[in-house]
Amino acid sequence: MTEITKTCIRCNKNIIDGDLHKIVIYVIQEKFTEHHYEHVECPGKFTV
Repeated sequence: MTEITKTCIRCNKNIIDGDLHKIVIYVIQEKFTEHHYEHVECPGKFTV
Protein backbone atom coordinates (compact mmCIF):
# COMPACT_ATOMS: atom_id res chain seq x y z
CA MET A 1 0.00 0.00 0.00
CA THR A 2 1.52 3.29 -1.09
CA GLU A 3 1.19 6.36 1.10
CA ILE A 4 0.68 9.61 -0.77
CA THR A 5 2.41 12.42 1.07
CA LYS A 6 0.22 15.48 1.27
CA THR A 7 1.90 18.75 2.17
CA CYS A 8 0.06 21.88 3.23
CA ILE A 9 0.82 24.73 0.82
CA ARG A 10 0.38 27.26 3.63
CA CYS A 11 2.66 25.86 6.34
CA ASN A 12 4.57 23.21 4.33
CA LYS A 13 3.91 20.60 7.03
CA ASN A 14 2.82 17.08 6.16
CA ILE A 15 -0.89 16.44 6.40
CA ILE A 16 -1.63 13.28 8.37
CA ASP A 17 -4.70 11.26 7.37
CA GLY A 18 -6.47 12.29 10.58
CA ASP A 19 -5.95 16.01 9.95
CA LEU A 20 -8.77 18.02 8.47
CA HIS A 21 -7.63 19.25 5.10
CA LYS A 22 -8.98 20.42 1.81
CA ILE A 23 -7.82 19.98 -1.73
CA VAL A 24 -7.25 23.05 -3.83
CA ILE A 25 -7.72 22.33 -7.51
CA TYR A 26 -6.83 24.69 -10.31
CA VAL A 27 -8.85 24.32 -13.49
CA ILE A 28 -7.91 26.57 -16.38
CA GLN A 29 -10.08 26.65 -19.51
CA GLU A 30 -11.90 23.51 -18.40
CA LYS A 31 -8.62 21.61 -18.09
CA PHE A 32 -7.40 20.18 -14.82
CA THR A 33 -3.96 21.69 -14.29
CA GLU A 34 -2.73 20.97 -10.78
CA HIS A 35 -3.88 20.46 -7.24
CA HIS A 36 -2.59 21.21 -3.78
CA TYR A 37 -3.60 20.32 -0.27
CA GLU A 38 -3.91 22.62 2.70
CA HIS A 39 -5.08 22.28 6.27
CA VAL A 40 -8.63 23.52 6.87
CA GLU A 41 -7.33 25.33 9.94
CA CYS A 42 -3.63 25.63 9.28
CA PRO A 43 -1.69 24.60 12.45
CA GLY A 44 0.65 27.55 11.96
CA LYS A 45 -2.32 29.91 12.29
CA PHE A 46 -3.65 28.64 15.62
CA THR A 47 -3.78 31.04 18.51
CA VAL A 48 -4.05 29.75 22.07
